[in-house]
Amino acid sequence: MIWTEVADELRAKEHEEILRKRIFLRRLPIKLDQEINRCLDPIECLLSTPDLDPDHCTSAASSCAKTVTQFKFDLMAHYINAIQLKNRTHRTKLHYLQEKLSQFTTEMHFSLKQIVNSREQAMRDRHQTYLQHKLNTFFDQAPMAATNE
Repeated sequence: MIWTEVADELRAKEHEEILRKRIFLRRLPIKLDQEINRCLDPIECLLSTPDLDPDHCTSAASSCAKTVTQFKFDLMAHYINAIQLKNRTHRTKLHYLQEKLSQFTTEMHFSLKQIVNSREQAMRDRHQTYLQHKLNTFFDQAPMAATNE
């Protein structure tokens, strides 16, 4: 049970860090980018009609692109907040389980607590190494989505 919570917490942390790096590099997940861009098709169609003033169309298109780009990154901020909420839940469950484990006082239970704690620390160390490697290499291979700037 403890290791499951640790693993879930570490997966959520990994997801959050990758999302933060995506935001920093302005490389949003392609599926999200495509969905939002599909919503812009009717506006682009309206602005491309030849009887409109080209200067006003350009200004409106630029304003729309800036608004959409800001929306995408605001949405990512809400996504990160949701991940952090999930992470706090995992930490709360983990703390509860660790408190429950620490209530045992026999010699055998003490040794079991040491095993659990050392395994948890090994999981965290491995995750940190893996996450650093993934953050350093993932974005070299990841496709880049347009941000409509």
